[in-house]
Amino acid sequence: MVKVSVIIPVYNVEPYLKQCMDSVVGQTLKDIEIICVDDGSTDNSLDILREYAAEDSRIQIIEQKNAGAGAARNNGMRYATGKYLSFLDSDDFFEPRMLEKAYDLAEKDQADFVAYKSDQYHTDKNQFVPVNWVIRENEIPPYHPFNHRQMTGNVFKVFVGWAWDKLFLKEFVDKYHLTFQEQRTSNDMLFVFSAVALAKKISVVPVVLAHQRRDAKDSLSKTRENSWDCFYHALTALRDKLREEGLYEELEKDYINYALHFSLWNYNTLSEPTKTKLKEKLKSEWFKELGIEGKNKEYFYIKQEFEQYQQIMGQIPEATKKENETMGFKQKLKRFLRKIVPVGRTYVDKKFKDQEKYIRKQFKEQERLIKLQQKNMEEMQKNLQKNLKEYIEQELVRRDNWAKMASETKRVADGRPVWVIKCPATEGEAKFRWGDYYYAVALQKYLERQNIYAIIDNRQDWGCDEGADVVLVLRGKYFYRPDRRNEKCLYIMWNISHPDMISKAEYELYDVVCVGSRHMAEELKDKISVPVVPLLQCTDTEIFCPEGETKKQYNGQYIFIGSTRGVMRDCVYWAAEAGVPLHVWGSGWYEMMPEHKDVVDSTFMPNEKLPALYRSAKVTLNDHWKDMLDNQIINNRIFDALACGLPVISDGCEEMKEIFPDAVLYYDTKEEFDACVKKVENDYEAVKAKALEQYDMIKKEYSFERRVEELLEIAEKYRK
Repeated sequence: MVKVSVIIPVYNVEPYLKQCMDSVVGQTLKDIEIICVDDGSTDNSLDILREYAAEDSRIQIIEQKNAGAGAARNNGMRYATGKYLSFLDSDDFFEPRMLEKAYDLAEKDQADFVAYKSDQYHTDKNQFVPVNWVIRENEIPPYHPFNHRQMTGNVFKVFVGWAWDKLFLKEFVDKYHLTFQEQRTSNDMLFVFSAVALAKKISVVPVVLAHQRRDAKDSLSKTRENSWDCFYHALTALRDKLREEGLYEELEKDYINYALHFSLWNYNTLSEPTKTKLKEKLKSEWFKELGIEGKNKEYFYIKQEFEQYQQIMGQIPEATKKENETMGFKQKLKRFLRKIVPVGRTYVDKKFKDQEKYIRKQFKEQERLIKLQQKNMEEMQKNLQKNLKEYIEQELVRRDNWAKMASETKRVADGRPVWVIKCPATEGEAKFRWGDYYYAVALQKYLERQNIYAIIDNRQDWGCDEGADVVLVLRGKYFYRPDRRNEKCLYIMWNISHPDMISKAEYELYDVVCVGSRHMAEELKDKISVPVVPLLQCTDTEIFCPEGETKKQYNGQYIFIGSTRGVMRDCVYWAAEAGVPLHVWGSGWYEMMPEHKDVVDSTFMPNEKLPALYRSAKVTLNDHWKDMLDNQIINNRIFDALACGLPVISDGCEEMKEIFPDAVLYYDTKEEFDACVKKVENDYEAVKAKALEQYDMIKKEYSFERRVEELLEIAEKYRK
């Protein structure tokens, strides 16, 4: 299977065809097939295609009698074998990396289709003109992939209803039987807008990758005078498709608003006598058939469009009629005045008076707003002063405590070594939502069992120097600068997440750097001058273990714990789509998957409840952030779950597969994920047995108890 099938309908485009073909043949993505459908051309277009086919085996020519671009695209799809489908009109052309960029994003996001920007090209001026309406970026979410339920504007106006600025997954197209209408114009609207409504995953490449020629004499977009009714047939076909897929009720308002918009656009851009013919059809039949008739003004997003609809229907309100009558009298008065007063003076005087009234009105409104803003600012300033005073008082108390901390620490430690764990969690109740905080608590527990006096400093107390012997920095999301005034202190960084956020210069600030993978340690040790030690993530095997409390309601259930962080996490989406009994805890899921919100239990799962959940569930889903996977850092949820005997379905890296060769079910693609689910369902006893076998190995090699032993060895080796 090739990666992309490019389908090009060709009809009498001899002057432009070579530029079009060169842009496709020269794509940086080479694993493609190019299907050119000659739609009965009467010029030399077919001969040009044959020349290209003789030079490039990827090109396939299909000949048909003239039936239009929609029929040609449908014909081309019958021969397509690619994983993705791309369409290009034969007078337009692509950027060289178009297919590569769209394909890479589609694969990364497992998208149903990928859209990208385009501009307009004027041949006579050799000029590219930017357009900002092909993708309404302010109406799509800041993350991808997304679907129509996350769009904030009219679903049918976020993208333009043409196919050549999008890359479609063929499996998705086949599943929903998407085809082009076989009519002269508006033949791709049904295909594109059906895809927008049906797609579960849409992604966008926010750069110009295609160029639309705007002055091609034989362009299909210029034949609308002869095919003036095609838009109506496209709209009714779209409505019927939405009903067939059970989406019309949900999208009815967007559809009717778009139907009015597109009807008026066609009406306003036609010439006579076609325009009058269309007006009569709209008035007598089509507005009613499209669901527009009978709706009030408030139903429509754009009031001017509703007013034009009323004009076409002859439904001019009484107030508007009176205004027209008044305007008629004014016109008569103006003609009379012109006989005795110079035209310019009459016109200018009126304009001055109108402008004066407008300016006075604006000044009053501005004066009102300024007073309101001043009142709000005064209120905000009072609150700010109050809050600032409280904060300064609290901070002074905190910093006063810092000054006493060293002597107090020395007294309480009573001769024991002092370790300070710098934890990136925030202070207060919010710290209990940080996994890093529980990491620090576990380290503190096992350090104290080794006769170490251990203190946890959350982020607000990072400026405090307690006279420590060792400062252990849990480097995740936030930067910490070692306080070198304490000359006897050994500073150890343990990088447990976000490795891409750490620079070489930051590593050099420490005495020892520990990293969460052996692979990363090998890579890093030749790049920095300080010692690098592999120290993998781990779990507290006294808490996460096979024996203990369970939660029967989660028996036989799939679970996932983690927030969206603004992106759709594939394993969750695939599981929800597959219909497995799924429970999700984490923020952002209600907004990310409104169609599957029933699987979301809560935005947070308390850490103390995790072991019972892990002992009860059937399997947990897991994934890693890209920088973690690239650096082969295994997240601690793997160790937590397996220590409880819970099977795991996860993406993976070589280091993870060495540690857990058969205890974790691994996936990279949707097909592999589906195979993992199938194995769980068909052979669960064997899968569960493998998970239960891991506890002894984890306790020995990947427990906090073992990590503390290693940290003490490191401190002994590198102490000052």
